[in-house]
Amino acid sequence: MYYHKSRLKHSALSVPLDSFNIAQSVCIFAFSVTFAAMHYASIENISKSFGIRTLFKNITLNVEEGDKIALVARNGSGKSTLLKIITGLDTPDEGTVWVHKDIKVVMLQQDNDFDGNKSIWDNVLRLDNPVVKVVKEYEVFLEDGQEDIDKLGELMGRLDDLNAWSFESDLKQILGKLNLHHLNEKVGNLSGGQKKRVALAQALIEADLHQGRCLLILDEPTNHLDVEMIEWLEDYLAAAKVTLLLVTHDRYFLDTVCNEIIEIDEEKVYVYKGDYDNFLEQKACGLRCSKASSRKTRIFSGKSLNGCGKTTQGTHHKKQEQAGCVYRSGRPCETKERCGRSKPAGKDDAPGR
Repeated sequence: MYYHKSRLKHSALSVPLDSFNIAQSVCIFAFSVTFAAMHYASIENISKSFGIRTLFKNITLNVEEGDKIALVARNGSGKSTLLKIITGLDTPDEGTVWVHKDIKVVMLQQDNDFDGNKSIWDNVLRLDNPVVKVVKEYEVFLEDGQEDIDKLGELMGRLDDLNAWSFESDLKQILGKLNLHHLNEKVGNLSGGQKKRVALAQALIEADLHQGRCLLILDEPTNHLDVEMIEWLEDYLAAAKVTLLLVTHDRYFLDTVCNEIIEIDEEKVYVYKGDYDNFLEQKACGLRCSKASSRKTRIFSGKSLNGCGKTTQGTHHKKQEQAGCVYRSGRPCETKERCGRSKPAGKDDAPGR
């Protein structure tokens, strides 16, 4: 169970005594309230396997309000499975998943569940929501070219009452930018790429409707989009007040949109704050440190020196190690970077060499 409480910070504003008459001096207290971002979701110690193959084991991560997270891993490492577990479309073998009760989770899957006999309109605006219903009715009225002035006035009045004009404008922008115009067309007649764009439009529209209380999960959102559409989607998501978790192979998209990278590697998760470039830098640094640590382990191991730590030779090296690290040959270390110790100055240390 999670509890979210504002934290009250209390600080005193000091006032120089020489600025006032001592009898008039006062102590002024400033109070400020800092509200923590809402905790959207958590997964704790979850594991998932298919047969003898383990995708991830005992992993834990959190999603906070305003996070825009990219999930990266090798193909087949369980990225889509993890997204489905968070959404509730799949279950972990072990562990717990928690999503805030006031948060709406919206997911774009690689496969959609549209009714092929229904129109784009019916599939995109299939939510049982009064704003969605009146906007859909208004757009269908306009597309049909009806000339009933009284009906038009009645629809516009309902849009006013529900403050639905902003949603209507966002709806038109999303559909237009994704090149979806013939909205009465049956989804069953569309190509695979068109269906993917309909699914993306539906997810973005639903997230917009729940703005501020939505966790938007996008699995490969740039598939079947041209360059212009991808650039629009980058700008849209970067500017949107939305909490986001996505998977994509487009590193430039990640750089523009995301502020956190979560990597699945060897059944574990690693969290990197910042964009994708920062992730690459941190990962490269981590690999260098890991290799350096591994090399030191080999250097300080008697087995690494001669294959058996119990021999006289091994004992000799251990004595050397107590005085300073050694390589396989028994020579003292040559660079400060390798073990933090400097070698004695000599003729090989001349500047410029």
